[in-house]
Amino acid sequence: MMRVSHSPARDFLRRAGVDRAVAYTIIARGWTVLSGVVSLILLTRFLTPVQQGYYYTFVNILAIQVFFELGLSTVIMQFASHEKAKLSWNATGQLEGDLGAKSRLASLLHFSVLWYGVVAALVILIVFPVGSAFFSSHAVPGQPIAWQIPWLWIVLVTAGSLAISPILAVLEGCGLIAEIAIVQVAQSVIGSILFWAALSGHWDLFTAPVTNTTVLVTTAGWLWIKKRRFIRDLLTRSRGSVEIHWKQEVWPLQWRVALSWLSGYFITQLYTLVLFAYHGAVAAGQMGLSLSVMSAIAAIALAWITTKSAFFGTWIAQEDFDRLDRVFFSCLWQSLAVSALGGLCFWAGTFYLTQIHHPLAQRLLAPDALALLVGSTVMGHIVTAEAIYLRAHKQEPFLWLSVIVGVLTGLSAYLLGRPYGALGMMSGSAAITVLVALTGGTFIFRQKRRLWHNS
Repeated sequence: MMRVSHSPARDFLRRAGVDRAVAYTIIARGWTVLSGVVSLILLTRFLTPVQQGYYYTFVNILAIQVFFELGLSTVIMQFASHEKAKLSWNATGQLEGDLGAKSRLASLLHFSVLWYGVVAALVILIVFPVGSAFFSSHAVPGQPIAWQIPWLWIVLVTAGSLAISPILAVLEGCGLIAEIAIVQVAQSVIGSILFWAALSGHWDLFTAPVTNTTVLVTTAGWLWIKKRRFIRDLLTRSRGSVEIHWKQEVWPLQWRVALSWLSGYFITQLYTLVLFAYHGAVAAGQMGLSLSVMSAIAAIALAWITTKSAFFGTWIAQEDFDRLDRVFFSCLWQSLAVSALGGLCFWAGTFYLTQIHHPLAQRLLAPDALALLVGSTVMGHIVTAEAIYLRAHKQEPFLWLSVIVGVLTGLSAYLLGRPYGALGMMSGSAAITVLVALTGGTFIFRQKRRLWHNS
């Protein structure tokens, strides 16, 4: 019998936990980081420090959408993964198997599409005027910024993306993570090229909606071309007696996840808004850009975990806890190493730019504040991974911990950020992450894992 040889590179990737889904996700997020370097250079060249502050504050205000979404996308994926345990894909791109499971999956998609349609409308009706009022009241004297039309454009595109997001959540829950990651690669590449062209063409703040528009068009086109049979099959399926009941099943988990998500808003998004209000658009831009880079690094590291989250739910439904733990802990240590190494490289690069007095260093946080941000992000990675693991059980035991961390972070951002700026904010964040989030989260993780698996 002929033996199949494996190249050293393939063996290394296998030991590092890089499967097809992880590889495509890393490519997508890796491109985001690499293209982000180019974008950073172009941003600092073609946008003024004040415009940079507006650019990143756009993102922070749009994050208010979590108040309407209420964490449903996470819940959708977990419920879909549990139903997928009884279903399989056929040659026509549809699911077949247990009729009850398919009926429940169809009812889940029906409800979530309706929910997100309402959320999209609320984003337009509420977030747009709230953001407009914020920018109008904090306008920079003597420096008029044309933010009105770009702000309207990006709000409309965000609403459109929300409307189709439940379909993607169901597909991820059904195991199509690698396919979606391929689409994300295309989105990142096309979006970045258009983004650079817009910046170079002096579109100023109009560059902000370009990537979002590209993502929306690319995703909608892919769904129409590749997945319309799947979508039509579930949406046109008559809702029988076997369905997921939102009030009894979804809502008990959703409101807990929603509170956790709202707490997450205060953990990250409030920084830029407070700095914009009390220290100006330049300081907000420094925080926004630094957070953007660290978020990209964290997203790459989380690829090891998020690409397995749907499978976690399936293995839990099958009570295959040994496989669940073996894969999770392997992915946890691999992803933690990536997070730490990426954060260290970013800090070292920024420190070097500061030492040689490069103009780019003025667009980022100072090394002391950045070191605290990197440390908080790396430690927070562990907590996020633990939360993904526990949520795969269709439970949210991190609820009150998330609320406490969110409240403490929001208070510290205001109380320390207003007088001490970014360094005060990051000091409070680091202390809360280590003393409250990591300590409390690991305790809950160990307790619930032992309780649920033994029972």
